[in-house]
Amino acid sequence: MRASAYLFSLVLLTGCLTGSALAGTVVQQVELKPGQSQPQQRVTVYLEAGRLRVEGDNPSSGKYLVIFDESQQVTWMVDQSKGTYMEFTKAQVDQMANQMQGVATQMQEAMKQMEAQMADMPPEQRAMMEQMMKGRMGGMMAAPAPAVKTVREKAKGETVGQFTCTRYEILSGGQLSQEVCAAPADALQLDASAMQTFRALAEFYEPLTRMASSFAGNWAAPSGMDQIQGFPVQTVMYSNQKPTSEWRVEKIENRPLEASLFELPAGLKKTAMPAMPPGR
Repeated sequence: MRASAYLFSLVLLTGCLTGSALAGTVVQQVELKPGQSQPQQRVTVYLEAGRLRVEGDNPSSGKYLVIFDESQQVTWMVDQSKGTYMEFTKAQVDQMANQMQGVATQMQEAMKQMEAQMADMPPEQRAMMEQMMKGRMGGMMAAPAPAVKTVREKAKGETVGQFTCTRYEILSGGQLSQEVCAAPADALQLDASAMQTFRALAEFYEPLTRMASSFAGNWAAPSGMDQIQGFPVQTVMYSNQKPTSEWRVEKIENRPLEASLFELPAGLKKTAMPAMPPGR
C-alpha cells in the first residue's frame, strides 16, 4: 500500500525535528517527477500532541488515509476507494519483528548447514549449488552490508517555494542518493508537541525498522537525516546519479485541529494485516 511507504518516509524524518510550542500543525506536500511541474500526488499531514493523520491521493492506488494514535499505540491505514481499513497495533509490530528475527535465524542456520555440505564438493558442483540457493532464497543469501551514509552541506540560503533552506547531499557508498533542503524549524514555527509525535511514530515502528537491516541491505542503512539541521522542505531521490522523484513542502500552518480528524471514520470494513508465511 502506498500509505505504508509514505509512512516509513515520515519515520525517517524524525531525527532532524525541533520546534517551539504552538497549536496543531498542518503540512501540505506534493510529489513531483523530474522535469514535471504537475504534482504526481498531494499529501496533507495533520499533527498534534500524540496524534497524526496523513491524507493522500495516489494516481495508481487512489485516496488513502493513515491515522496514528500514540495513547492507543495503534495505526489505522484506510483505503478510501474500497471503504476498508487495516489496524496495526504495537503488539503486531513486535510480533512481525519477532517473525523477521526467526526467519533471519533460520536463514543463517540453513546457510551454515549448506556451506558445510558444499565444503567437499568439486568446484563445478559447488557453483551449481550456490546458484540454486540464490534462486531459492530470492538473492538474500549474500545480502550486502549496509552502505556507509555520508551527509555533506552543499549550499546555504537556497529558496524552495516560500522557504529559505540549506541544501545537503546524502551519499550512499559514495553515490548520491538524496538531496535535502532543510529550513530552520523555528523559522517555520513548527509545533514542538507535533514534532514529538513524529518521534513517537518512529518508536512505534522501531522494532521493524531495526529488523529490516537483516533483509534489505543498503535500503535499511541509516538515512543520515539525524545529521541534517531543520525540517526538510524539499527531498530529491536519486538512482544511478539521476533524480527519480521529489517531495516538496508547499505550505505549513499552525491552527487548532478538530478531534474527529484523528478518529477512525465510521462505516469502514476492517481487513486483516498481511501475515508473513511461516518459514519465508
